[in-house]
Amino acid sequence: MHSDPAAAHRLRHDLAEAGCEVCLCRDVDDAAEQLATPSDWELLVLDGSLGAQAAALCARVRAAEMSIPVLMLCPGSSEADRIWGLEVGADDVLPEPFGMAECLARCRALVRRHQLGLEATPELRCGAVTMRVEAHRVSRDGQDVTLSPREFRLLQFFLEHPRRIWSRDELLTRVWGELEAVELDPKTVDVHIRWLRLKLEADPAQPALITTVRGQGYRCG
Repeated sequence: MHSDPAAAHRLRHDLAEAGCEVCLCRDVDDAAEQLATPSDWELLVLDGSLGAQAAALCARVRAAEMSIPVLMLCPGSSEADRIWGLEVGADDVLPEPFGMAECLARCRALVRRHQLGLEATPELRCGAVTMRVEAHRVSRDGQDVTLSPREFRLLQFFLEHPRRIWSRDELLTRVWGELEAVELDPKTVDVHIRWLRLKLEADPAQPALITTVRGQGYRCG
């Protein structure tokens, strides 16, 4: 959905030309109603210029545990704009203006990563932490823990590759994706790991789940 009807129709036309089946929604309520209808939705493309409405729709999608990735079209190109999109629940952010080739590449990458995630091991464990991939749920000592979509994917990646050391650049490429990795500060990884530690570690100051390997990166387990 898009706040600019003309831009929305152009985007729908271009996606359809690329072989995508597109449902264009009038507003946030229409989008929520469409998503609640049983169907094989693979991706939600959302206009970030809708501001609070866009954030509210992302929250509804995550609260309902809908198994669908979200691509946010970001009206600004600053790091703060991109971070806002990610923090409200988007899986990826595409700054405007953008080329259709990049938009298609990001759409396909999101759908592909999502499908690979559904095919992954349904339950992952490390210490007191358990992740149920298909249900998109994480618990520590049996208590559910709420993670943002990006935190969830980062934790999933660590749990799927235990005991291996990953540099910040490698994590950006593997979790955020190659297109976004070239634009983000590697310290973005540090911030997300700090958030994971605050939510999952018994003592965030002495982490046991995700540890720092000085001069090399991070390791799980």
